[in-house]
Amino acid sequence: MPSTQQYRRRIKSVKNTRQITKAMEMVASVKMQKAVRAILAERAYVQNTWHLLVDLGANETESKNPLLQIRPVEKILILVISSDRGLSGSYNSDIFRKFRSYVDDNPDKIKFENLDLVVIGKKGLDFLNKYGVGKIIASFESQEKDVAYDKTTAASKLLIDGYRDKKYDKVLIIYSHFVSSLTQKPVIKQLLPIEKDHLDLPEIWEVGKADDNLATDSKEFLYEPGKDKVLEQLLPQFLRTQVYGAVLEANASEQSAQMVAMKNATDNAGELIDELQLTYNSIRQDSITREIAEISAGADALS
Repeated sequence: MPSTQQYRRRIKSVKNTRQITKAMEMVASVKMQKAVRAILAERAYVQNTWHLLVDLGANETESKNPLLQIRPVEKILILVISSDRGLSGSYNSDIFRKFRSYVDDNPDKIKFENLDLVVIGKKGLDFLNKYGVGKIIASFESQEKDVAYDKTTAASKLLIDGYRDKKYDKVLIIYSHFVSSLTQKPVIKQLLPIEKDHLDLPEIWEVGKADDNLATDSKEFLYEPGKDKVLEQLLPQFLRTQVYGAVLEANASEQSAQMVAMKNATDNAGELIDELQLTYNSIRQDSITREIAEISAGADALS
């Protein structure tokens, strides 16, 4: 049976772990609040630009703009947004499960050798290397510390230029959409070609519908000097905004998932300390009782 000294060491070790997880929970909470403020500042703009994109170019099969031309799907490019590190509960595994679901269902009947991947986050890079589906053409570190628009332009350029140059016939983004501090939803968003009813769109807009500033399909837009001119100038900018918005959503989701994971770890450590303390007290009591019995037996033997 373990001695009381061993239990004291275990209790001290778990208390130290609890202090660490509690500190990580507080840090993640601060980061989450910052990330949520960034989302609230940008989400209405990001979602309104998508409504404009849909109004401008959805199903424009005869458009001269290369970003609006719809072609038979032969090659696909997917941007997978994950984190650089773990300790975030099921955050990364949910994203990977979404990717596997798309590959297994294969709605476009695409051959795996015709699938290219762009990855944000080391965890995603490790997963995709092991999974062995598709070709990774570029990878970027996660933007946990500083999510800036300028840092997303390299990834968005690969997506936009690839479709414009007809290297790809469909461009998708897989990321975690922030719903609340307790809920993050992995989604697939079709960036190109622009379609009104792209995969997961109703669910994405549903979680943000409480914002009164969001545009709706019932609104009509007037374009000056005309749709073609507006498309030529703003379409690439709007598409880059969608990538930036996905990175913002993913960052808030990651911080929320990490905060919840660290809170659960802290609570579990507290419960474990209580259990160890009860066992320690029981062993100590038995030890004291045994020592008293031995002393009494010795005294009786001397009398």
